Amino acid sequence: MNGPAGELDGKRVLVTGASSGIGAAIARIVAERGATCLLVARNAERLEGVRQSLTGSAHRLFVKDLAQKSEITSLMEEISTDGLPLYGLVHCAGIEKTQPFRTTTEDELDETFAVNFRAFWHLIQHFVRRGSHEKEDSRVVAIASVAGLLGIAGNAAYSASKGALIALIRSLAVEYAPKNIRFNCLCPGYVETPMLEKAKTLFPSNEAFNAQIVGKHPLGLGQPEDIAQAAAFLLGPGGRWATGMAMSLDGGYSCT
Repeated sequence: MNGPAGELDGKRVLVTGASSGIGAAIARIVAERGATCLLVARNAERLEGVRQSLTGSAHRLFVKDLAQKSEITSLMEEISTDGLPLYGLVHCAGIEKTQPFRTTTEDELDETFAVNFRAFWHLIQHFVRRGSHEKEDSRVVAIASVAGLLGIAGNAAYSASKGALIALIRSLAVEYAPKNIRFNCLCPGYVETPMLEKAKTLFPSNEAFNAQIVGKHPLGLGQPEDIAQAAAFLLGPGGRWATGMAMSLDGGYSCT
């Protein structure tokens, strides 16, 4: 991957949802640039596989279910045991269910918000505490979605959770600018990840999927590395003057 090696030397970056897809790609690129990655996901085997693939040897993994507030608390307590502050936090963990609004239950709404929104809320409440982050400069990047910016049929709960995430990022950016914490989010279109593979099964054929999804991206579907490059930019020197952003990375999806 392109990017200045060493620009994140000595930086500790927490990446949630790091066992596959966008989260794994972000971990790889920031490790290549010198960061020490703290990897979080529910699947220990896949998480260990990602750790083995990273440049460097000081990376740590934490098997946690971020839908549970108690596990977020234990995660942040475990991370802080060495007394070293975090430089960055990237929230990639997320779930998506495509179904009509009329059949979406309150339990399904709660499940979606638990991971996509509330987990981030609780993580950041720990992160902004004194001693938890680097005082001179800290970075937070949340992976939102174009679904939080545009209307997409069949994605009411997911869209609502991502829209809330975007709004929260903007408020936090203003509140914590005096504390030198930069908050930004990336809003991908459809990216070729395991989550997208599950979504494909909802279409009657590949032709239908291509017509309704792929065809709406003038540049085609994205790759996890496309999002990882943007996250690394925001974490690196190029992101010094960036805060409160909701950057669309969608291959032109929002233009169609």
